[in-house]
Amino acid sequence: MNTVKEYYVRMSDGVRLYTLVVLPESSGRFPLIFVRNPYVGKDVDLQGFQGHDNRDYAMVIQHCRGCGRSEGDCIPYVNERQDGLDTLAWIREQEFYNGEIYLSGGSYLASVHFAYLDTQQPDIKGAVLQVQDCNRYNIMYRNGHVKIGLHGAWAVGMYKKNSIFKKNYVNETFLTHPLRGITKSIFGEYVPRLEEPLLHPDPNDDYWKTHDGGADSINAVVSTTIPILLTTAFYDIYTEGVFQMWRSIPEDRRKECALLVSPYEHSQNHTSDCPVQFPDGGISEYFGNYTLDWFDNIRKNMPLEKIAKGKITYYTLWENKWSQSDLLENGPVAHRLYINKSGLQEQPDEHPEAMTYVYNPAAPAKFKGGGCNNFNGMRIQDPPNSRYDILSFLTEEIDVARKVVGKMKARIFVKSDCEDTAFYLRVSIVKGDVAYVLRDDITSILFQHEDYVPGQEVKLDFTFGDHAFLLEPGDKLRLDVSSAAFPLFLPHTNQKGMQATQSVCKIANNTLVTAKSYLEYFTMA
Repeated sequence: MNTVKEYYVRMSDGVRLYTLVVLPESSGRFPLIFVRNPYVGKDVDLQGFQGHDNRDYAMVIQHCRGCGRSEGDCIPYVNERQDGLDTLAWIREQEFYNGEIYLSGGSYLASVHFAYLDTQQPDIKGAVLQVQDCNRYNIMYRNGHVKIGLHGAWAVGMYKKNSIFKKNYVNETFLTHPLRGITKSIFGEYVPRLEEPLLHPDPNDDYWKTHDGGADSINAVVSTTIPILLTTAFYDIYTEGVFQMWRSIPEDRRKECALLVSPYEHSQNHTSDCPVQFPDGGISEYFGNYTLDWFDNIRKNMPLEKIAKGKITYYTLWENKWSQSDLLENGPVAHRLYINKSGLQEQPDEHPEAMTYVYNPAAPAKFKGGGCNNFNGMRIQDPPNSRYDILSFLTEEIDVARKVVGKMKARIFVKSDCEDTAFYLRVSIVKGDVAYVLRDDITSILFQHEDYVPGQEVKLDFTFGDHAFLLEPGDKLRLDVSSAAFPLFLPHTNQKGMQATQSVCKIANNTLVTAKSYLEYFTMA
C-alpha cells in the first residue's frame, strides 16, 4: 500500500499550493512522476491514492493555483511557468527525491509543463504529454476566427474558479457587439488576460511572442532534449497542433520520441457521445499503461511492445487498424472533386454557376460536432441543405475502397457584397443514410486578400487537419459550404476590421462559384 502525504508548498510570491506525495514505500528515494492539475475539487480521495499501482514510482500531484485546495486565483496560463519551477525546486529538497523527474499530463495538465520545458531542467528525464498544443494562437484561433469552445466556455469556467461562482455566460454571449468589454458583464470585473487575445487575430502579431501570448511554451518540444511521448486523437481539439509539434521536433531527436493517435476525441477513448465505436481503438484499450511503460523504457530500457520510437502510431478509421508512419504525409494519389451544382464530381461543369445565399451573423448557421478544431469531435450531421445559408454537395457512391491519409484541401471561388465576410467548409463521410463529420475549416476574405473590393471574385484556400480513414464501397463524401459554424467559431460581422471591436453586424449576400471550385483528398492507392 502506498504512503500518501499532504503538503502546502509555498510559491515564490507566498501563495501555497496543495500538493500530494504518493510513495510506493514509507521511506526511501524514488523516481517520481510530476503532475499539476486544475480540474480538481476540495474533496481528495486519499484512500484511492493508497491503493493505486504506480510500480516503483513516487508521484507528486499538485492542485494548480486557485484550483481545488490550493490558494490564489486561477487565471489560465499566467502562473504555470513559475509555479512549476518553484515546485520543482521544492521537490529537490525532499528526502524521497532520487534525482529523476518524469512529467505527465494531458490537455491543460500538459500546458503546465510546456510552460517551462525551455528551461532545460537537467533532472527531468522524460515526459508523456497528451492532447495539447503548445502554440497558444492555435488553441484560440483558426485563421483569425476565435474558437468559442476553447476561449469561451472553458476560459470562463477556469477564471477564478474558486472565488467567482456566478458567471453570466452562455454560448450566445459571444454574439454580443462589441465583444470587447464583455468580461465585465460575465464576471463583474474587467479581465484583460481574457480580452487582450481577442485583439490579436493575426498569427504573425508580436503579441504571440510575449509571455501573455504563450511565448514560454511555443517552442517547448523543439527546445527540450528529453524523450517525449505525445498523444492525440483524430477528433481531438488539438489534433493538427500536435501533428505540427511532432514535425517540428528535430529529426535526430524525434528518433527518441513517439506519437500515438486514436480514432476518438479529447479523451482518446470511446465515450457514449461518440457515434462509432472502433475495435481496439481506445488508446488505453490498445496500449495499456503506456505512461509507465514509456518511463520504464527510459529508465530501464524495457521494451515497448506497441509503441515505435521515431514513429506515429495511428488508427485508420473504418479500416479498424493501427499503422505506423514517420510523418503521416499525404497519400501519393490525389483525387480532385469539382463542386458542381449537381454535386461533387471528377469533371467540372462546362459553365460555372453562381450560387448565392444570405449570411446573417445574428442568426449564424449551426453544425453538430467540432471536428478537430472544437469540442464534440465526431457527430452525426443534419440532412444536406438543412438551412437557407448552407449549400451541400455530395459525390456518387464510392466504387472501390480507398485509404485516405493526410490533409484534405479545398479551393473555392467566391464573392460578397460586403467588404469582408467568412466562408466555412465542412467535409463529412456518408455511410448509408448517416453522415459523420470528418473535418472543417474557416477563413475570411481579408485573411487571404487584403485589398478585397465588394463584388470581386477571389479564390480561398482551405487546408483540413490530418486524418486517416477508409472510404468503403457505397460511401459518399459530402461538402457543406456556409459562412458560420456556431457555437464553434465567432461569427464574422461582415464588417472590415477587428471583429471584437465591431459595434454592429451586417447581412451579406455571399456567392460560391461552381465548377472552378474543388475539394481534394489523397489516398494510398
